[in-house]
Amino acid sequence: MITINSIKIATVYRNSLFERFSASDMSLVRWLRISEAFAERGYSVDMIVNAKSGLQPRPNLQFVPYDQVDWSRYDVIKTLFHQGFDSLCEAAGDCHPFIISKLGSVVGSSDGTDGVHFFGQEREDLFATQHRINRTSRYITILTQQSRALWESEHGRSADLLLVPTGVDRDVPAPGNSPYGATNKKIAVYIGNLYAKFQRDINLLWQKRLNRLGRLLKAKNIALFFVGPGLTDILDSEVVTCLGPVDSRCIWDYQYFADVGIVLAQGEVQHNESSKIYYYLRTGLPVVSEAPVPNNHIIQEANLGFIANYADDRICGEIQGARNQERKSFPVAPRRFLPWKPKD
Repeated sequence: MITINSIKIATVYRNSLFERFSASDMSLVRWLRISEAFAERGYSVDMIVNAKSGLQPRPNLQFVPYDQVDWSRYDVIKTLFHQGFDSLCEAAGDCHPFIISKLGSVVGSSDGTDGVHFFGQEREDLFATQHRINRTSRYITILTQQSRALWESEHGRSADLLLVPTGVDRDVPAPGNSPYGATNKKIAVYIGNLYAKFQRDINLLWQKRLNRLGRLLKAKNIALFFVGPGLTDILDSEVVTCLGPVDSRCIWDYQYFADVGIVLAQGEVQHNESSKIYYYLRTGLPVVSEAPVPNNHIIQEANLGFIANYADDRICGEIQGARNQERKSFPVAPRRFLPWKPKD
């Protein structure tokens, strides 16, 4: 008889070498949390990862380097994002009979698809990976209805195509100490990834928009902080304080001790949801997000924040309003790293 603890799962994402594994960007956080969640439910889980340090085995969860992996040992292989499936292909594991592919973005067959912000060779490479995923994966999980509709249109597949939004940790630590230092200013924080290797157009857009927002907020005696990895070569340190990447275990205080969390859209139309919203709200931090972001409804359901028009300087007014909102406490998210709704 098949039982949960007899099922062996491999999770696959990046195949590059980590000198020290640190879940300091959201994609790594998702990889680690999904692996942990499977293990907590009783499955036997291997993260296939090349890491010299930073990962400690725990009950039901082990870490296996690529040069030791035997794909035939696994009942299920779970890949994360296009890159995870590419890593599986490079390691000759894409012939496995039971692959579940989790996607973040979905791209079209040509540039110019509304809501998709990948272009040129980068988009073409992603689309080629989607073809392989569509051909070989038993199940495909997608974040938003918009991305699902695009997949069905481009790849002609609706069967075993699952809509699985992001979510947030079930358990979070209590507040510790403020990481922002002594200040008499209100604090707005943008926690995210200013992509260094991908989506250079989005990187430049967001850096310029953070600079403009920082200048506007400074005039209102509000300090803007950026927390996360990425390329910050044109970020103006006079108006945006860059604190760099922070391990996920330490990120919560950057939310507890801020007054408002910022979410920027990628354009006037956007298919991807923003995981920031789940994380900000998890600690009761009011959120100001731009209208194109698909999962803004969670802010409205939580009644904690405001939705601003895209690229509108009046977002400062929304930020001023949000910073004065009373924080809420959401005791426990119902499922670890799965979509949740706060209790009334």
